Amino acid sequence: MKKQIAGLLTGLLVCSAFLTGCGKNEATEAVKESVEDENEGTGDTKDADSKKDTNRKSDKQDSDKSDENSEESETTEAPEENLDKVGVLLPEEGEDINSSLERTELKSRLEEAGYEAAMYFAGDDSDTQAEQIRELLQDEKLKALVISPVDPYGLTDVLEEASELSIPVIDYDNLIMDTPNVKYFVTFNMRAIGKEIAKNIVEKEELDKVREDRGARTIEFLMGSPDDDASLFLFNGIMEVLQEYIDDGTLICRSGRVTFDETSIMDQNTDTAKKQLKSEIDEFYSLEKTPDIICTASDDFALAALELLEKEQLQPGDENWPLITGVNADADAVKSVAEEKIGFTVMMDRRDLAEALTKLVETYLNGDDVDINNYSQYDNGVKIIGTVTCDGKLIDKDNYQILVDNGFYLAEMIAPEASPMPVPEEVSPTPEVTVTPEASLTPEGGEPEKKSQVIPKDEPEVSTEEVPAVKDGENQESNSKLQSSGKA
Repeated sequence: MKKQIAGLLTGLLVCSAFLTGCGKNEATEAVKESVEDENEGTGDTKDADSKKDTNRKSDKQDSDKSDENSEESETTEAPEENLDKVGVLLPEEGEDINSSLERTELKSRLEEAGYEAAMYFAGDDSDTQAEQIRELLQDEKLKALVISPVDPYGLTDVLEEASELSIPVIDYDNLIMDTPNVKYFVTFNMRAIGKEIAKNIVEKEELDKVREDRGARTIEFLMGSPDDDASLFLFNGIMEVLQEYIDDGTLICRSGRVTFDETSIMDQNTDTAKKQLKSEIDEFYSLEKTPDIICTASDDFALAALELLEKEQLQPGDENWPLITGVNADADAVKSVAEEKIGFTVMMDRRDLAEALTKLVETYLNGDDVDINNYSQYDNGVKIIGTVTCDGKLIDKDNYQILVDNGFYLAEMIAPEASPMPVPEEVSPTPEVTVTPEASLTPEGGEPEKKSQVIPKDEPEVSTEEVPAVKDGENQESNSKLQSSGKA
């Protein structure tokens, strides 16, 4: 019996131990699964949240570092961007509005096309300009040269160096002479502008009607410098229209100066132009004090003519006030046009020139065909250069406001001066008048009819009252007194 009881107790202990061991293993497996779930982001214990926050902070720090590295990378990369260069060499940095707008347009348009504009100004020194070109030729990023020459004949050697480096040269505004190393030329069409000037002279002076009436008009010319090709083109354009009127006598130039050499003013010197015009007026127009037309190549010349005529006591609006023409649309000249002192001028907007140039440069450097509109006119002594030309715009009293509308001038810069109010003349007081009756005879011996007559007060009054009849006795007494005095 005791043996049986001992066996039962032993069995119970074994079972208890077995059950205890199984429970421990299941708990261990549950903990393991919970930890794995936390690591996967699905646990919800406090330790798991702590680990999760730590991981997020770590990710954020990595992200911030990545952003900082990215910003630093962008900051360091921006200065390292190196654009291809286009060298732009101009004679001088003009202070006038047209030149300022031109420089801004050149720079902005070249940058929009993806190039750096390297701007150089040489003043009046051609040697300085040649050295500036050589400096640019040392830059490996230089892709093209744009040159407006100080001296059209002074760049032959340095342009040969540019050709050896395969750097294309675009001639700008003034024709570079005596070299084959110019690719294209961009300029204003001065011949066409000259023709427009002449056509407007014909219209305003009614030269066709003058010809029909067998009349004549007088004209004098003040043209640009003889060594400037643009001045020659302008003169040729003018004469293409006016020559026929000169030939048939409708236009008469009393000074006889009708060729370019005779009418050109060296260096376009304003004082020289004024002296020449005064000499012509004194010698050939002493009676009229002016020719009918003064045709000039610049606003400076037109304003000089205006000043000279005003000194001669002539006034705009007078019957013999001449038609004065200008070129450039300078502010003072436009104001004089608005005041009808100068007949008209021509606007040559250099922004148009800058736009045409940058389009040509971009097209050529991209390998595309350049749109040339003149292959025959511009010969530099070695070759004819393909040219892109821009037109001018004639400005007169009817349309000068377009220079405000297109942003070229502010309205107050070209507004005409207000006309002074006329001072009333002192009027002498009108003398008072006295009305007296005027005697007139009436038919059939009736009483004389009285009429009113106006007699100035300052004159002696004349009485028209009837003289009373003299009685016979009084008349005899009067005669007796006269006889006694010896006066009868």
